[in-house]
Amino acid sequence: MVLAKLLSPGPKNTLQKGQAVGLVALDAMLDVATDRFVATAERLAKGFAAAQATLDLDGYRTMRQAAANSAVAQSLPDFRDALYQADLRRIPPMDREEEFRMARRHEFLVGLVRGGLLRFGVAATRAAELVRAPAREVLAELAARSTPRGLDRVWFLRMVEQLEHLRNLYVEGALYLVLSTVNRYRGLGVDTADLIQEGNASLFQAIDGFDWRRDVRFRTYAQYWVHQAVLKMLYNSSRTVRVPIWVQKILGKIRRAQEEGRRQGRELSSAEVGAKLGVSAERVEWVLATRRYAVSLDAEVGGPDGAPLVQLLPDESQVPVPESVPEGDLRKVLAEVMADLPVREQRILERRFGLDGVEPQTLGEIASDLGITAERVRQLQNAAILRIKRPGKLRQLQAFVE
Repeated sequence: MVLAKLLSPGPKNTLQKGQAVGLVALDAMLDVATDRFVATAERLAKGFAAAQATLDLDGYRTMRQAAANSAVAQSLPDFRDALYQADLRRIPPMDREEEFRMARRHEFLVGLVRGGLLRFGVAATRAAELVRAPAREVLAELAARSTPRGLDRVWFLRMVEQLEHLRNLYVEGALYLVLSTVNRYRGLGVDTADLIQEGNASLFQAIDGFDWRRDVRFRTYAQYWVHQAVLKMLYNSSRTVRVPIWVQKILGKIRRAQEEGRRQGRELSSAEVGAKLGVSAERVEWVLATRRYAVSLDAEVGGPDGAPLVQLLPDESQVPVPESVPEGDLRKVLAEVMADLPVREQRILERRFGLDGVEPQTLGEIASDLGITAERVRQLQNAAILRIKRPGKLRQLQAFVE
């Protein structure tokens, strides 16, 4: 067992005034039986406060970097961000032993900072929140509080910053876990960089909840948090109108059931899908109705050369033409408008545009019947139209042309 190996007795060091304790030396001080760890950590925290000792985190980072340079580069999923991949390859992932050691270092430092906050008069519930918060929030909380007797303020603020530094080192060693999870959910409507960022942030939650005493690997525990964070990001951001997560989970089950039915050669009904999932057919139909996605009005219909969708939508503010036309007889109105036109011009308009119910005739056909030239027919036609376009007559026809 790795845990039993790590808890083997180690050398006990006496802290010197202002000493920068390396993490290897800290591990030796914390290598005790599980039931004695809390008492040992509290006693060691008092020793750190009395000696105003700190941790040599920069030395640890340098040591890890040297180990990364000498090791074979880790294999990572292929992403477009080459710079991020290059940076990640320079960070060595934690092995099983390092995961347990880092978890105990973190618990020790959290206990040290929480104890100091309590001495500053911070309530226990608030102190529990602050040890998980960024260092700047802790410093702001302590700015207006007086320093308790026997506690060096400068040293304690330095330990607050070191807690944040240690948490960052902890997260860096587990960043490789995020890419393997994000790689499964690429191309589903959310930018890959956003998924990576959400997965990285979830590692801090995993750190706060991990219990090394269970002898379970941190990577196993953290992968659950990363997976949940990525799914939540997809559920909340892949749609313009947010659909509850539980609805999207049921929708995924419905789709899988439908795909299984298609593989069997038929389309399952809502009742059959509901029977497989243990829900009612009405619930299945309601969930399926949430599959609608938002579409941009600027989206082109029919390919890149098509018209924007917005041009194909009706204008709800306009009254449809059939409803805007008042009840009345167009033939009767035309007769009133053309009543004062010369008889020959009336005949020309009726025959030219088929106003008398027959097929429209050409200028040549009308000219042949009237015994005049086609050009003369065109001139008489235009003259008649100009008379009809006068304001008084045009108002009578306005309702039929808008």
